[in-house]
Amino acid sequence: MSTVTMQDTVVPQDLRSNEFDYRPMPVLVPISLALAVVSSSALLGIVGVFIAVLAAILSISAMVVIARADGMYSGRIMAIIALVLSILFGSLGIASQIYAFKTEVPEGYRRVSFAREISAKGFPIQEGRATLHPDVAVLIDKKIFLKGYMFPQGQKKGLQQFLLLKDTGECCFGGQPKPTDMILVKMQNEKGASYRTGRVAVAGTLRLTKDRTPEGLQPIYALEAIRCERSRSAF
Repeated sequence: MSTVTMQDTVVPQDLRSNEFDYRPMPVLVPISLALAVVSSSALLGIVGVFIAVLAAILSISAMVVIARADGMYSGRIMAIIALVLSILFGSLGIASQIYAFKTEVPEGYRRVSFAREISAKGFPIQEGRATLHPDVAVLIDKKIFLKGYMFPQGQKKGLQQFLLLKDTGECCFGGQPKPTDMILVKMQNEKGASYRTGRVAVAGTLRLTKDRTPEGLQPIYALEAIRCERSRSAF
């Protein structure tokens, strides 16, 4: 009986050449590619831009890992695709934000920062009495455009008036807002406004008011608004 040894076994050339063809892929590659695809949301909002930046960083890191592995890793093409997509979507997202910022203010209206130009000014004390800050006084009876958050209430559509708050902090949604942190918005059209949980942009004429809200709050400022919509830009 003859014995077959390893030396006698003939291994086909194609099997020997493919024995070590498989190369693992760094986990950063599929992650960066998935994030790059998700970053297409940059066209809809600023969050997508941050996702695009993260995808670009991870794809570059993946390419560095692959380059340093001396051929042990695969996935370089996928990492490049992820980088290209993230740069593309990130750039388009930034461009759309810039365009929205430049075009969202109606003609004849002035962009005003609710937090910095109204709320932060407070009410200076003169001769023992609270007075209107001079920087805010020049805005009264002027057409302004500003952003804030709608005070939650039961009605969702056709709001003829609502409170606009400077932020979503606990001071506003967990208790009574300060007079400087709220503006009573009075819609000047029959359609009114729809309640939104996110940031809204409102355009109208700023007034002083003594009106109380159904919640018993008494704001100092009122805005006779012609428009209330979801904020087009994140700024």
